[in-house]
Amino acid sequence: MNLIRLLSHQPLATRDREPFFAFVFRNAANRKYLLAALLLTVIQFVVFKLLYPFPDFISDSSNYVDTNLENLRVNIWPVGYPFFLRLVHLISPSHVWLVAVQYLVLQTALLYLFYSALYLLDLQGWNKRIFFIFLIVNPALLYLANCVLSDALFCAVSVTIFAQYMWMFRSPKLKYLVIQGVLIGIAFTIRYTAIYYPLVALLVIPVTAYKIPLKLLGIVLPWLFILPFIQYTKQETKKITGHAEFSIFGGWQIANNALYMYGHIQVDSTQLPADLRPLDRYAKIYFRKIAPTDQQMADLPGTFFIKMPNAILKPYSFAYGPKFEPSSVGLIKLWGSVSPTYNKYGWYLIKQYPFSFARYYMWLNTKTYFNPHLEKYTNYNLGEKKMWRSPQKWFQLEDPAVFSRIPTWPMLIIGYFYRLLFTGLNFYFLVSLIFLYLGRKHNKGTFVSFASVWLATVFVVINFGFSVFATPVVLRYQFIPLIVMLLFSLHMSELQGEGKGKKAV
Repeated sequence: MNLIRLLSHQPLATRDREPFFAFVFRNAANRKYLLAALLLTVIQFVVFKLLYPFPDFISDSSNYVDTNLENLRVNIWPVGYPFFLRLVHLISPSHVWLVAVQYLVLQTALLYLFYSALYLLDLQGWNKRIFFIFLIVNPALLYLANCVLSDALFCAVSVTIFAQYMWMFRSPKLKYLVIQGVLIGIAFTIRYTAIYYPLVALLVIPVTAYKIPLKLLGIVLPWLFILPFIQYTKQETKKITGHAEFSIFGGWQIANNALYMYGHIQVDSTQLPADLRPLDRYAKIYFRKIAPTDQQMADLPGTFFIKMPNAILKPYSFAYGPKFEPSSVGLIKLWGSVSPTYNKYGWYLIKQYPFSFARYYMWLNTKTYFNPHLEKYTNYNLGEKKMWRSPQKWFQLEDPAVFSRIPTWPMLIIGYFYRLLFTGLNFYFLVSLIFLYLGRKHNKGTFVSFASVWLATVFVVINFGFSVFATPVVLRYQFIPLIVMLLFSLHMSELQGEGKGKKAV
C-alpha cells in the first residue's frame, strides 16, 4: 500500500461536499445526465425491440428455463439466474417484460457506477461525456440484455461491487463491506466466474482505512455466502448423479482444456490410473484417426472438445454414462456421471505436462483474450427461425417463430467494433499505468483515485489470468473489464501532469 501513498501526494482525507443523493438529483448538470440517460434508455429500448421483437436464445437459455420448468434445485449452470427469471415471471410471462427488466437493471447499475466515478474520482470534461456515452448509448449491451442469459444481470451486479470498493476508499463504512460481501455471494450464484471476486477483495480491502477486524470481516464475508452455496449444490447434485460435485461443467471444461495439448504429447497409458485408461484410449483413437489441427481447435476457442460431437468427451459420455433421457435431469445425469473422471483426467494431464499445457492451451487462450471470439454477436437465435420448446412454454407463446427486422451485419459490425476496442484498451490501459508510475513525482489526484487505479489493475489482471486458464474467452464475458479499463484509462490521463494535486475528495 506504500506504492499507492507514493503515487498519491494527497492523504486519505475528505472534504465537506454535498451528499451523494444531492449530487445526483439536485445538481443541475448531473440532473441533465440523469434525464438524458432516462430518455436514451427508453428510446433505445423501443427502437431495439421494433428491430428485434423476440429475445435471443442459445442452448444455455433453454437450460436456464428448464431449471424452472422442471423445478430443479441444481443444473449444469448456476441457479441464480433461473431464480431471477422466476421472480420476473411472477409479474408477467412476457419475454418483452424480461428484456425490459434486464436492460433497466443493467442501465441502473451503470448509472450508479457513472455517478460514483463523477463523485469519487471527479471525472472531468470530455472524459465524463465519453464514459457516459459508452455506458448508456451502447448497442452491444442492448444485445446482451436481449439474451435469455445471465450476462446482463452478472454485469450489473459486478459493476455495483466494483463501485462499493471505490466508496470504501473514501469512507470506510461497514455498509460497504456488507454490501460487497452479499453481492459477491449473489454474483457467484449467477455465474461461477465470481469465484475470483474474493481474491480481488483480499488484495483491495487492505488498502482501505478500515480497522483490521473490519478488514478481516470484509475479506471473509463473501465466503460466508459462497461456501454454503457450494455445499448445497454438491448435495443436490449428489441426489441426481451420485457424485457430490459442485460444478458438473467444471470437469468437462478442465478435460477439454487439457486435450488441446494432446496432439503434442506422448501419454503413457500404463502410468495412468486404471479408471482413466478408457478415456485416454478414446483420446488416442481420436487423435490418430481425426487429428484436428491447431487451427481447427482455435476456431472453437476454449470449447472444441465440448462442442464437437465426435471429439472424445461426448462419445465417451454416451458409452460410459447412463442412457440419455431427453430432459434437464437426464442431461445432468449424463454429464455428471463422467464429470469426476474428466476432472481427474484433465488435472492429471496438466500436472504431468504443465509446459505443453501452457504452450498449446494457455498461449492460445492468451491470444484469444486480446482478440475475443464474437460468438453471440455473429448471429441471432443461432440462425434458427424458431425458439426451442422450453422457452416457448416459459413465455407462453402459441407460435415458436422468431424473427428480426434487420439483417445480421449490424450485429457483426458492433461485435467487431467492441472487440477492437477491447484489444486497444488492454494495451492503452497498460501504457497508462506505466506512465502513471514513471511520472509519479508530478501526478495529480487523491488517495481515492490511486487506490481505485489499484483496484482496476487487480481486477483486470486477475480476470486475465482466470480467463486464460479456466474459461472460454468470448466477447460477452469481457464487458466488465472493458468498462473498468475505459474508466481508468480516461481517469489516468487526468492524474498525469505537472502541478499540485487536486484537493482531497
